[in-house]
Amino acid sequence: MRLGTKLLLGFISIALLVLITGSLSYYLSNAVKNDLIETSELTSRQLQSLTEMTSDLQNSLLYTRNYLTEYDKRIRGDRSLPVTAQIRESRRIVEKSLDQFESDFKEFREFSTNNFGNTEDDPSFESEIDGLADSLQVSFSYYSSLTRQIIDVDQTDFGNEIFNVTVEPYFRNTVLPYLIELRGMFHDRVNLQLAELENRANTTIRQVIVITILAFLIAILFTFIVYQSIAKPIQKLQRTADELGSGDLSKRIHIQTKDELADLANSFNMMAENLSKSMVSRSYMNNIIQSMGDMLVVTDKENRIELINHAVSLTLNYDPKKLKGNNFFDLFNEDDRTEVAETYAETKSDNPVVDEWIMNTGTDQKIPVVVTHTEIQDQNGERKHIYVARDVTEQKEAEKRISDSLKEKDVMLSEIHHRVKNNLAVISGLLEMQVWNTEDESIAEILRDSQLKIKSMSLVHEKLYQNENFANIDIGNYTEELVSEIQKSYQSKRKNIEAFFDCDSISVTLNQAIPISLLLNESIVNIYKHAFTSMNEGVISIRMKMLNGNIEIRISDNGIGLPDGFDKETGGSMGLVLIDTLAKQLNGTYQFQNGEESGTELLISFPKNDKSGGGFVK
Repeated sequence: MRLGTKLLLGFISIALLVLITGSLSYYLSNAVKNDLIETSELTSRQLQSLTEMTSDLQNSLLYTRNYLTEYDKRIRGDRSLPVTAQIRESRRIVEKSLDQFESDFKEFREFSTNNFGNTEDDPSFESEIDGLADSLQVSFSYYSSLTRQIIDVDQTDFGNEIFNVTVEPYFRNTVLPYLIELRGMFHDRVNLQLAELENRANTTIRQVIVITILAFLIAILFTFIVYQSIAKPIQKLQRTADELGSGDLSKRIHIQTKDELADLANSFNMMAENLSKSMVSRSYMNNIIQSMGDMLVVTDKENRIELINHAVSLTLNYDPKKLKGNNFFDLFNEDDRTEVAETYAETKSDNPVVDEWIMNTGTDQKIPVVVTHTEIQDQNGERKHIYVARDVTEQKEAEKRISDSLKEKDVMLSEIHHRVKNNLAVISGLLEMQVWNTEDESIAEILRDSQLKIKSMSLVHEKLYQNENFANIDIGNYTEELVSEIQKSYQSKRKNIEAFFDCDSISVTLNQAIPISLLLNESIVNIYKHAFTSMNEGVISIRMKMLNGNIEIRISDNGIGLPDGFDKETGGSMGLVLIDTLAKQLNGTYQFQNGEESGTELLISFPKNDKSGGGFVK
């Protein structure tokens, strides 16, 4: 079968394929109707969202009533654990239901806008749905506000009155009807969209039929045109290729068309032109190899040297003639030769190996090199090894200088932290002597406070001195040691004060460690001074965690709690001023509050800063 006939049959086959494709397109166009299924799925999702929103509202109402009922029991004197648990659980479920409704409603509106906002629905219909959704949002906001007010009210009678008179009627007469009406209008909108999709599917089917028929007619016409433009040039190409194959490199192909066949003819002409000339000279390639800055060695499959470049003799100081025929591995350090041979024995051509070794020079010097190895096959199919080696002596010397410099700086930093710690210890000792020599207890108390502040800073430098990394300190571990120092100063034989810790291992820089240490010192000293004045036993709990990039510290006790009318902004004491100053230095916040049952809690939160810097208090 001649090539022209094959092409003709091929194009007719293509035309038939187009016809078949068009026919199949008629059936495949029904995929448009899959939009109906997708719309149904979207509808189900929206209906499910509306159902969940209804359930959230019902739960909020139900558990608000349950909260009021249980809280009434507590007011009447029932403070049992089940009642307290029910109150907390009811409050949690109410808040969760309200929050979940807000989340579901937001998702509902976003989903509705993204999936239904671009349809060709009646604008007034869409506007009505949006208006109804806005009304629902406003009514829910009012309902949510009232409900949250109820669960935050301490007087049950007042809460019951709000619930019975306002919240429950408003829920049943306003919020719930809006939600039911929105569900009905959403049904109507979905029905309109389904009808629109069905009409579009029918239109698409008719269009596919027309396009398929046109494609079939055009394919038939194209087949005959291509046959006329390809068959004759191909015959000319075949004749000329046979002549070139027979060795007549003077033959050329002349085709006037401007298509791929003309390009193919030009390629044949260029091939004949190149075959009539010599390929790139061997000396040119050798000049490229000899000009390389890296050492290049080519060996046979037994690793006997066949070719080296000028860089080998220049770097290793060997006579090139004496190297040829020797084993390449003899150039390496004697202790490494076996390992080098084993390393390169399993190298594949598509997986070059790069390793670092020691090579011997002709003057018995040893130089570090990085060797890249791969394999190739020559024109006879024989395996060859190619090794490219780079002298990295200067790089190694630079690395050593950097390493020595880092060691010197580490020693210097260690000495600095050690001396700072010792100087602070001297100051602390002088203050201790002043405490011994004074008879005024108030002055002694001030001196002890100052001594503890200095000890807290000294402990930071001691930790840095003991740490291999002088830039950071584990503040969690540090906290336990700091509290131990404070206990030694304030622990009384008549009082048993225990400390409990729940601290993560958090690494901070010196820039943050100093203010954190002073903040912890001031807070814990205040607890020892004021929290247990009328108690013989007490507990201090310290919790330190990393949350969303912030360090959060919770210091609590079971002491006497905050005094009535306490205000951190107007407290006026030196301790509060210092805590406020240190919190601001850390770009953080702090809050005092009474514990759930007794005592006081101090909540401190500030961002973790990894930038190194001075750790002095401003």
